[in-house]
Amino acid sequence: MENRVVFVRKCGELLSMAKPNLLKCELKLGKNIKRKSHEPGFAPDDEYVIVTCENGYDYKINVTGNSLGSIAEAIFNEMAHK
Repeated sequence: MENRVVFVRKCGELLSMAKPNLLKCELKLGKNIKRKSHEPGFAPDDEYVIVTCENGYDYKINVTGNSLGSIAEAIFNEMAHK
């Protein structure tokens, strides 16, 4: 999982170059995500990319079982219009 963590962080660096309002990307297991009251629960063993915006809002993208290329695709497709 360590190489996936580094890869997601690097994707965040690229994303923030294109969209400065999107600050960073992190890879977390569902059990390590603090759920806000309005959010549904997260599967404890699933992997999620957390994209943090400058206004403090977080987008959560489930990337469980994805290859590195598919993770990058999911991040950039999801954030293309944010």
